[in-house]
Amino acid sequence: MPVIPETQTALDGVVASLGTSKFELADHTVKIVDIIASPANYTLLDARSQEERDVSIIAGSISKAEFLEDPEKHKSSTVVCYCTVGYISGACTKELRNAGHTNVNNMGDGAILGYTLNKTSNGEKTPLVKLDGTPTNEVHTFMPDLAGLAGEGMVGKSFADPPAVLEAANAAIKEKLGL
Repeated sequence: MPVIPETQTALDGVVASLGTSKFELADHTVKIVDIIASPANYTLLDARSQEERDVSIIAGSISKAEFLEDPEKHKSSTVVCYCTVGYISGACTKELRNAGHTNVNNMGDGAILGYTLNKTSNGEKTPLVKLDGTPTNEVHTFMPDLAGLAGEGMVGKSFADPPAVLEAANAAIKEKLGL
């Protein structure tokens, strides 16, 4: 089953509205379909906060701290940063590339929300895992209004007490979505 075009279009609109293009990563962005087709070719780096990671991660992903502990371990791999929609991971990718890690890229197509959309469109009910490896249909969506952009059957979680910067981002996203 193909990805729901309307949902992907809305997700692409959120990504564009955040201004991810300012990171100039067009040549350093990996499509979700490529990651799903050949997962062994990639090391996924979850650039999100611990609160977000506590809800769920893409199986096998590492944190930024884990990467920085031993970047040489991943030197021969294509490292792909992800977050909720690609903005935080875009900043992380840019930071790591500027520090000399030229094998680091950003996840395109709406990052973890696009990943769940793609996986559930293809029949997978629990495309993510908890930190202990238990499959889950929960995803941290940054803010409640983004939950509808995750895949079918996904349960969106959001910040219990969002910091002020997130409040501003939430307002901008709501405006873009017409909410």
